[in-house]
Amino acid sequence: MRVVVAGGGIIGLWCAAELAGAGAEVVVADHGALAGVAAPASAGWVVPVLSAPLSGPGVLSRSVLGLLRGQGSFAIRPAPTPALPRWMTGFLRSGTAAGHREGLKALLELGLSGVAGFEALRRTSPFELHRTGLLIAARTRHGAREAAELAEQARAAGYPGPVKTLDGAELRALEPALGPGVAGGVHATDDVHVRPEQVLDALTRVAEERGVDVRRGVAVLGVERSGHGRWNVVTGGGVLEADRVVIAAGVWSAALLAGLGVRVPLLPGGGYSLTARGTGTAPRHALKLIEANVAISPFEDGVRVSGMFELAAGPRPPAPRRMRHVLRTALPYLRDWRPTGFSGNGVRHGLRPATPDSLPLIGPVPGRDGVYAATGHGTLGLTLAPGTAEHLTPLVLTGREAAVLAPFALTRWAARPA
Repeated sequence: MRVVVAGGGIIGLWCAAELAGAGAEVVVADHGALAGVAAPASAGWVVPVLSAPLSGPGVLSRSVLGLLRGQGSFAIRPAPTPALPRWMTGFLRSGTAAGHREGLKALLELGLSGVAGFEALRRTSPFELHRTGLLIAARTRHGAREAAELAEQARAAGYPGPVKTLDGAELRALEPALGPGVAGGVHATDDVHVRPEQVLDALTRVAEERGVDVRRGVAVLGVERSGHGRWNVVTGGGVLEADRVVIAAGVWSAALLAGLGVRVPLLPGGGYSLTARGTGTAPRHALKLIEANVAISPFEDGVRVSGMFELAAGPRPPAPRRMRHVLRTALPYLRDWRPTGFSGNGVRHGLRPATPDSLPLIGPVPGRDGVYAATGHGTLGLTLAPGTAEHLTPLVLTGREAAVLAPFALTRWAARPA
């Protein structure tokens, strides 16, 4: 069976490697280093403990309050798109307590194999992986309670890893980079973080070793019926024939699905990151700064600081002033670490493919037999990649759909096309 995967990011490459390992002939078509590709700008977290959907009771009011105070990590900076009203309506409807609980449970079930998947990949092809766990740090008592509630919700939904609740002194003893203003938080000891650029290289090597034909600089323009149940994947470099197609093109997946007559509320959520050396005490753990909603990841050559969620942002050059805002909200948590010589250089802007309910789109494309989607993973692309590939592969090759994929079906948003 010949499978064409549209998209060579973390999700597309992991699916391609899994499909090839199961005996398929696989081609990956990827547009290459376009502005806005998500993985190289990400924090690199594999964190099932943070599987909670972005929507939920109170989220909207907190986001609006943050925007009014100029402290928000969430913004709407739309590129021209008619999809925004539908997305916002879906976000509000999915934000019930029951919807939040069910979403968390579904995401956890899909993501629990994430850490083991990266451990196995690293044994095959090396990359930077840190096993220090995730520290969620708060500067206020309210933030500390929120961190504890996040961990408790994850545990109630099935998260099996140990989580330790710590006061400010205990947090600083464990992570000396944290400053005296830290009031408390939690430590999820089993979660890990990786260098995402190196993971992309490792996945490419593994996929090619399994026989995958990885074609970079080949943009997928559309998917069309061929005949006899087959498909043509139209690219900038010609037509690729396929028995099955997997659309895993990140934020660009929405346009490919629309070309098939299937419209889904999938919008980009822009984020910024900077990886820098610095002065002072560098963090040793991955840190989620809960009130600021900023991620910090220590790597071998520096510290990565990531933040912001700009809904409906289009591909654009990185904006240093956005990164300055992220740093301004992050540094009060730290004792004395400061990035060296920040002038705006080295800032990255990535686009996460976001659905209104924070659940990805995984499964058959309605009314298009032989075409499947694996997109919309939002901020959890790394965490969910191994599980997505594991469960999508038998569906693509044999038609067997695992129950774990049911919550992610496209039919919850997309009507069957004509």
